[in-house]
Amino acid sequence: MTRCLPVSLVVLPRQVGWLTRTTLLATLTWLLAFQPGQAAPPAVAPAQELLRAASNNDPKERGVGTTYQVPYRLSDTNHFLVRVRINGRGPSNFLVDTGAPIVVVSTETAKKIGLEPSKTSFWTTINRIDFEGGPFLENLPCRIEDPYQLVGMNAMGLPGVSIDGILGFTALARFRITMDPTTDRMIWTRLDFEPRDPFVSAGVERPREVPAELKVMEAFGPMMKLMSVFTGKQPEEKRLERGSLGLELADPSSPLTITAVWPDSPAQAAGIQPGDRLLEINNQRVADFDAARRALDPIRPNSRVTLKLQRGDQTLDLELQATRGF
Repeated sequence: MTRCLPVSLVVLPRQVGWLTRTTLLATLTWLLAFQPGQAAPPAVAPAQELLRAASNNDPKERGVGTTYQVPYRLSDTNHFLVRVRINGRGPSNFLVDTGAPIVVVSTETAKKIGLEPSKTSFWTTINRIDFEGGPFLENLPCRIEDPYQLVGMNAMGLPGVSIDGILGFTALARFRITMDPTTDRMIWTRLDFEPRDPFVSAGVERPREVPAELKVMEAFGPMMKLMSVFTGKQPEEKRLERGSLGLELADPSSPLTITAVWPDSPAQAAGIQPGDRLLEINNQRVADFDAARRALDPIRPNSRVTLKLQRGDQTLDLELQATRGF
């Protein structure tokens, strides 16, 4: 996969070896960061070394090997969008961009969810990001900024829905992802892989100092906003908010097995446990994952939901009140 350095318009012959190319690029980055009259900065500092290390290194606790069904939406511009919660706030629509090197949160979204830009680093750390369908990541570095692509598309209403950020390599590379445009869900499997973050010149590690090439690209944003005044903004679709019970189900399994219960969820409050078998939802028999999804789709926040579970030799009849979901 392509890795990025903050150096633009530099072309090296293919005959140059990988190590030589890397050394030359690192040197050029150092030269670009150096300003006359200042002490020379270190050559290049990997951003990963400047971020807080992940607090949880246990593969099982990180969900390694777990497979999730992640709902997605195909926008009017044929972009894959998934919904996320950042530090428990949201939901927000994020663009799945396999060509982006990092995770980007728009400044408006960051303010809305209370994510403050770091005052000491080029990167801001997301304590926890939850994806609809169950995947999650902790201590994820991101940039809080407004790429001109998002500014332009949102200003003109092109996607048909507001896009709040971008999921790039540093998030997506932690999963094996299967995309099937004939269905409404992706398959994400957590990998035991923690990618390095893109190199950032030590001269721009301070949060307010943006590389020159990014400043040029940011200038396109206001231009595209101005264009929207003349072209008009397309209307965005209004979507009904889903309800959530805080359950994760194993698929395939028969009967359906509850694999996880989210903290502070209606399911946890009702005493549901991993390993319980789900038999009925609102008096409808659910023999497989698709049947469960059909039964849960109409549920909205504050809806009353009845569940019939099997725990060992016991049959449990429970009533839950759904909370805000994705």
